[in-house]
Amino acid sequence: MATFSISATARKAQASGNGSAGPFSFAFQVNSQSEVDVFVDTTLKTLTTHYTVSLASNGTGTVSFTTNNFPSSSQTITIMGDAPLSRTSVYTSGGNITAAALESDFDTNVMVQQQQQEVLSRTVKAPVDDAASVDLTLPNKDDRKGKVLGFNSTSGNPEVTTQVTGAAVNVSTVSVGGNATATVALSGGTATFALGIPTGATGATGATGQAGGGLANIVSDTTPQLGGNLDMNGKDIVTTSNATLDLAPNGTGTVVVRGNTNSGAVVFNCESNSHGQKVFGQPHSASVTNTLMLPAGANSTLLSRVSIDTLTNKTLTSPKINENVAVTATATEINKLTSSGVLKQAGKESIWVPAAAMYPSTTNPCSDLTQVETTALRPDLKVLDFAAAADDFAQFAIAFPKSWNEGTVTYQPFWTVTGTNTGTMVWQLGGIAVSSDDTINTAFGSLVGTTALAHSGTSNDLMVSAESGAVTIAGSPAANDLCFFQINNDASASGQTGVARLLGVKFFFTTDAANDA
Repeated sequence: MATFSISATARKAQASGNGSAGPFSFAFQVNSQSEVDVFVDTTLKTLTTHYTVSLASNGTGTVSFTTNNFPSSSQTITIMGDAPLSRTSVYTSGGNITAAALESDFDTNVMVQQQQQEVLSRTVKAPVDDAASVDLTLPNKDDRKGKVLGFNSTSGNPEVTTQVTGAAVNVSTVSVGGNATATVALSGGTATFALGIPTGATGATGATGQAGGGLANIVSDTTPQLGGNLDMNGKDIVTTSNATLDLAPNGTGTVVVRGNTNSGAVVFNCESNSHGQKVFGQPHSASVTNTLMLPAGANSTLLSRVSIDTLTNKTLTSPKINENVAVTATATEINKLTSSGVLKQAGKESIWVPAAAMYPSTTNPCSDLTQVETTALRPDLKVLDFAAAADDFAQFAIAFPKSWNEGTVTYQPFWTVTGTNTGTMVWQLGGIAVSSDDTINTAFGSLVGTTALAHSGTSNDLMVSAESGAVTIAGSPAANDLCFFQINNDASASGQTGVARLLGVKFFFTTDAANDA
């Protein structure tokens, strides 16, 4: 039981979940872990199963959630005090009354009062300026079944009233010169409105009418409303003096041409009304609902699916062509078909640079080009050997195609080792672009390494490193540049104990044209 002073703190704490165990703190005080209720959203959780409680010496504490029960960021955590509404202490006649027992009882009593106050703060209650005699007692159960709760117009006390679930309107005519009438009656949840409209009335009281129920005109009614479908009776809606006929749906409303037996259709006639074009909706069997957007921009004509039309300055996204396309000799926007019948397009390309096209650097060189026989009459290898203990370097040059976009490149080394160990291998490469009439005596760009790849452990196994990250070629590459490259084994990052043999490098670059024209 508590032996501390009780602070005036609301016995409720809230926090947002964050996908972790917590802890989530509470500042109100409790006697034990069992006096803490924890809700995630509106679900009451179970102590030990879903969460644990840690208490400080002053009765405050924290809540931590168990594994697989962490509240997400979309959930609300509510921690509430739940001191029991009971008293375990018993004071007997002639018995000892200790300070500890009194302190515990008083503390628990205050906690319960604080709990009740927290609940009361969330209840419906009369305002402070209501009379002391206000009676907010609900009507009995049988009287309020199927009814709506309202408040008496005089006393303000709760009372039941009939819920309106339907409405009906009755319209009748009033004799010429009579006054318009309007009444409403409520019965069995239905409100019935009775309107009496004077025959022949004008002005604000109603539209101009005539005996017999028909309207002579609707000019006088500025906001006419239909009480049923408008039957054109074989007539047209026409305008005068070149006026425009506007259909103006409100807000997101639309003009709907309904179908009846056939799909809804709109016909656009010529000026003589002797020819026309019909636009109609898809049949019900198509089971489609979509939007047809008219083209933007200058005046234009829609293309036909059956006539011969010309399409100018239009971009086709993912087109599918089912017939041969004739490409004229003057075509400038379509590249020539390859022999396989596929359009050559700009994009990622590759170049193979064999070890035979490389040479050892003058400083810290790798071994000279060597031809290695694996087994007689099996593939011989042209390789450059790189020692395991130090960084060795080789160089080569590439004159990229004109279609190269002069951007970054990537590379992929092909290699093997002389031994059978399973140590890893890391390669590095840097480049420099040299333009005509520029000095070749220029430093290489930053080295970019490959991901470490472990050798298989089998001698003469071909190893292909993963494609490297982007290599930025120094010297601001331009068209017709000669690009020099330097490749080396990164001995400090590798775990290889045998000699690494480089067979070649596959270069990847990006083009921005389909050819070098």
